[in-house]
Amino acid sequence: IINTIKIAARTSTPLDNLIALSLYLLPLVHSDIMFRPSMATRLAASVHSSSTRRLIQASSRSFSSKASSSVEYDSFYPIVAAAALFAVGATATLSTTSCETTPSGVSDDNMNDAPTTLEDLPEFSAEEVAENNGENGAPVWMSYGGMVYDVTKFVANHPGGDEKILQAAGNSIEPFWHLYRQHYASDLPMKLMEHMVIGVLREEDQDAVDEQMQVVMLDDPYAKEPVRHAALKVHSDTPMNAEAPGHLLTQSYLTPPSLFYIRHHHPVPWLSQKEVQEYKLTFDLTAYGKGMFEVELEDLKNLPKTEIVSTLQCSGNRRSDFNSHMRTSGTTWGQGAIGTAKWGGVKLSDLMKLAGVDDPIHAEEVAGMEHVRFHALDGMSASIGIEKALSPYGDCLIAYEMNDEPLPRDHGFPLRVIVPGYAAVRNVKWLTKIELAATEAEGPWQRGLNYKTLPPSVTDASTIQLEKMPGMSEVSLFSGITHVKVVSPTNTEKLKPGDKVTVECSGWAWSGGGRKIVRVDVTGNDGDSWATAELKDGANQKFGRAWAWTFWTSEVVAIVGVDGNVHLASKSVDHAFNVQPEHCSHTWNVRGLGNNSWYRVTLAL
Repeated sequence: IINTIKIAARTSTPLDNLIALSLYLLPLVHSDIMFRPSMATRLAASVHSSSTRRLIQASSRSFSSKASSSVEYDSFYPIVAAAALFAVGATATLSTTSCETTPSGVSDDNMNDAPTTLEDLPEFSAEEVAENNGENGAPVWMSYGGMVYDVTKFVANHPGGDEKILQAAGNSIEPFWHLYRQHYASDLPMKLMEHMVIGVLREEDQDAVDEQMQVVMLDDPYAKEPVRHAALKVHSDTPMNAEAPGHLLTQSYLTPPSLFYIRHHHPVPWLSQKEVQEYKLTFDLTAYGKGMFEVELEDLKNLPKTEIVSTLQCSGNRRSDFNSHMRTSGTTWGQGAIGTAKWGGVKLSDLMKLAGVDDPIHAEEVAGMEHVRFHALDGMSASIGIEKALSPYGDCLIAYEMNDEPLPRDHGFPLRVIVPGYAAVRNVKWLTKIELAATEAEGPWQRGLNYKTLPPSVTDASTIQLEKMPGMSEVSLFSGITHVKVVSPTNTEKLKPGDKVTVECSGWAWSGGGRKIVRVDVTGNDGDSWATAELKDGANQKFGRAWAWTFWTSEVVAIVGVDGNVHLASKSVDHAFNVQPEHCSHTWNVRGLGNNSWYRVTLAL
């Protein structure tokens, strides 16, 4: 609740905060008050400030699930609306002018187009909205909070893929956002939607939606979430998306499971003791003519065990740096969406042989089975090429242990896939089925926009043939700085711009595809000169199978900047002599994936 208010408040004025705070406190004063989203929309439309409108909407979303409906908020609405109008001195306005409905088109104020009065907007019934469901050439309409939106042009740019957003075509969004609550973790959805408004929903139809939501909210899909470490930096808690703070990231070579970053799209599956005891992993080889094969969890654990130390990194790690160049969509990760663990389980190649794939080369080149698909309990599906999946040197694992302990629920209990050197999204958690197929997995995580890196020039996915662009699989190379300390001079109070200081720093580096890190360079003068770091833990991994990160330390002479601070940057080099690019503008993409530009950090003196 507090996070939602904070996010909206970042772009608001103190007066905006006062209005939203008053709205937020009312239900706390009277526990029977329920501020419906439709009421919020009508109030939000009464003020001119776009940030105030978003703050009011955020307030209503935050506490709308708290209270019963025995006392409606309608009786309070005229008073609060009048107060807002008096405070802001505005007319009833809502910006509806057409604009670019892509994340990169959204900045703090560049979408404040000419407003249209709320009274001028047409009224639509639920039946009229339902007719516009995208079928047979019809546009795609949706409703939320009493407003009607035409999202037709946005569908191709939906970060979750068109398949997900089209589930709500012709319907109200509220039930879907009750599950996909990441929409509340950022102001981006409401900023985009402000410019898709085409009308208002008939009040009795919105009342019906509100009544439906009272029933829906009785069942909380996030009621059985695991307990998380308090030190994690939480970006959204339903679903949970959290990263380790930088200063804890390299405290140990193997990341403690409690500090391992968490990236979820859905609630964490919960299994009863009976369901765990009866858990089976299914192999679907029907496309290969071998039928179905099942392995019980306990039988799988009795097979020869393999242990692999492998690093996993969210594809959006360091997205926040991309956003400093141009806005993207997705969680605003720092550098902490990465971690390394010792995974224990059974090699995927051994299991596939047990299931009936005796000759991977025949399966691919003769039978045309080019992909291995993974299906999860939460409905997610992803795939990798058969060459990686079944290679004896690919080290793909069906894991049931993490750092010598059973997998935690947040990290895939009871089974997950480990695909070393690949984007973490291919390391599917809560694994329930493995499928041999001629084509890659279906769904937004493999074929949709979610994990596709578009060119920097493309800000609208509808302008390209998305199906021809590959999803992320093997990843590039990266580095980060986690600790910085000035060692000379000991007294920094008299330092001025241009002075030299000696700095000790340390961090991590990692390359995908098993490519070993051979060098890390650190600069304290924006690349004019470089110090070569000493490689530490992880430096002795095998060439071609270096699946885990490498720690490093360095002592570098840095120049005090004009701002009186020291600015450091790191870049890593792998054994193919790939090197990180200098600026994130070189690799910027609308989804904010794969930022591997120099890692930069400022040390305040």
